[in-house]
Amino acid sequence: MNKNILIVGHSGDMYGASRSLSKLVRILDRHYTVYVLLPEKGELYNALISSIPTERILIYEDLYIFTRKSFKLQYLPSTLLRFLKNLYRICHIISKYNIELIHTNSGVVPAPALAAKIKGKKHLWHIREWFGDFRKFWPIYSAYIKAFSDRIICVSQTMASQFGDSKKVKAIYNGFEIPDIKTKPILSADLTQKLSGADLILGCTSRIRLIRKGQEYLIEAIGILSRKTEKKIHAIIIGDYVPGYEDQKTVIDSLINKYKLEDQIHFLGHLNDPLPYYQFFDVFVLPSGEPEPFGGVIMEAMSIGLPVIGSNAGGTTEQIADGWNGYLFENQNAADLANKIKLFLDEPSKLRLFGTRSKERIEKHFSLELHQENILELYRGVFSN
Repeated sequence: MNKNILIVGHSGDMYGASRSLSKLVRILDRHYTVYVLLPEKGELYNALISSIPTERILIYEDLYIFTRKSFKLQYLPSTLLRFLKNLYRICHIISKYNIELIHTNSGVVPAPALAAKIKGKKHLWHIREWFGDFRKFWPIYSAYIKAFSDRIICVSQTMASQFGDSKKVKAIYNGFEIPDIKTKPILSADLTQKLSGADLILGCTSRIRLIRKGQEYLIEAIGILSRKTEKKIHAIIIGDYVPGYEDQKTVIDSLINKYKLEDQIHFLGHLNDPLPYYQFFDVFVLPSGEPEPFGGVIMEAMSIGLPVIGSNAGGTTEQIADGWNGYLFENQNAADLANKIKLFLDEPSKLRLFGTRSKERIEKHFSLELHQENILELYRGVFSN
């Protein structure tokens, strides 16, 4: 009889961690009976119903997810109360559904680990976040993660390094398939005409947030190059502003106006299925100013044969082979990003060559089959102990 496991997600959207959760469910439900706990219904819920019955998708709207304000003194009483409520609810779920293992899919959901310990169940913690900004808090929280986890899965070696030399930690790269894209993207006639005159089209898929996701570095790099070379460099930016940061649009708009890029920067907003639009890109750029744990959008771009550019921080340094299938630029340095983009303008033959190498790199190091093998091996090891 299959063991029952519970995967706990921190969002109902379909960005990186949620897409990975959906893949985990498909992998694990062939070997175990998978339940999923989410804080809301959303795109992820809709994706999951094609993999598991709806009665195994549990919604708990008060699921505690810590944010920066969680550590402010005035919020500590309410934070503690919510945490205790979460413990009670998750313990109840463990008992009701006879859960043998809890798999927490994000580092910002703290209660499931302690609930698993209270109920005497196995716990895996999947770390997809960089906690470098929480230097005072991290020693305490990392100790908590290690104390209440049987194993800790990190999405890259860089993320694993946050825990020092812990035997509980294992880096397992997310897995990706070479996609078969059948959906046809739709662009307006006006945008199609503008792109037809471009010397180079850059693509960026990410929620928009200054510094963290770094779209401003990409815009400034294009502005620098446009002035230097008079080349028509366009960017297609897919994604909405991070909730609560919508006012940053004024900064982005002023930067576009400064370099007179109104006809070269194109925002498509959030797309449920962005992959078909990658066919318009010559190069994919992830300009994040803070370390990316392991950018799934970079992997998606590589899987369809695009050269890639990313900053020299975080898991990106493990994804991009610098000078082989793309380039790494100095973190938060728009001028250096401009230099890396210019390499493709100077040698257009690298577009196809690097794109071919991107696909080869996916198949060799980041395949879904390898990811599945590593996850199942880790599960077998946890259940055998």
